Amino acid sequence: MTHPFTPGPIDEDLWALTQYLLKCGDLLDDLTRQPGEAPQRLADTIRAGSSLYRTSLHTGKLLAQASLSDAATTVDGQEAITVLRRLTEATSNAAVRASDAVSALAHGDTASANELLEHSRAHLYRTPVAVQDVSSALLRHDGYLYAQKQAAWENSGTSTPTVKVSEAQRRGLAAFARGEAVVHEGAAGTREVIAPLSAHIRGTTIDALIDKGLISLTPLVQQDRYGVQLTAAGVQALVSARPVRNCGLVRTTPTPVRAKDTTLPARPRR
Repeated sequence: MTHPFTPGPIDEDLWALTQYLLKCGDLLDDLTRQPGEAPQRLADTIRAGSSLYRTSLHTGKLLAQASLSDAATTVDGQEAITVLRRLTEATSNAAVRASDAVSALAHGDTASANELLEHSRAHLYRTPVAVQDVSSALLRHDGYLYAQKQAAWENSGTSTPTVKVSEAQRRGLAAFARGEAVVHEGAAGTREVIAPLSAHIRGTTIDALIDKGLISLTPLVQQDRYGVQLTAAGVQALVSARPVRNCGLVRTTPTPVRAKDTTLPARPRR
């Protein structure tokens, strides 16, 4: 018996995750730059560890939501799940290292604590950027499913040849599919997406989609701003395209990190 899909992560949850990650990074940076006295440093390290623990729980919740949603049914959705899994591992490892640093400080081992805090910070490397990748992937995932429904409703894909698109163009079509994007056209004729911010589409890709007749621009009230809609050919090109799996996903931890000697001395039995 199959179970119905549940809703996946929403933009507000991902925005909150970005803020949590930035806060954790700031707390760890402050500990690195300003060692402080032992009692205050221990209290600050406990606070940083608690913040990391809450962040790891939030990240794990988003991973569970994405895994239980329909995200696994598309390549873009699977990419979002993969990045969320890496983020969950990164935040969990960072929280563990911070907890080890608390233990080291409690035993007076400042050197090991400093090293552990550096390792904790390393696990957060580029994590806010990775959250943006999740937002972009889920935007494309939703767009592709929307285009599928639109193609089925219009019964398109049989009368005219399908326009072939590159992977960058396919991603652009998927991001534009829901018709909610806004493009700004500069004085020099350059175009950039200003909404949604997670679209991440180059101006050259927008130009190529226009030249191929796959999207249309509609002037908005604000000057030099245009709404974007997929044409019938654009819908057909999107649902017919073969997605390329992204092998260059953002790494959250640059290299595996291990403390050189963080084993605390055994406490004598009483």
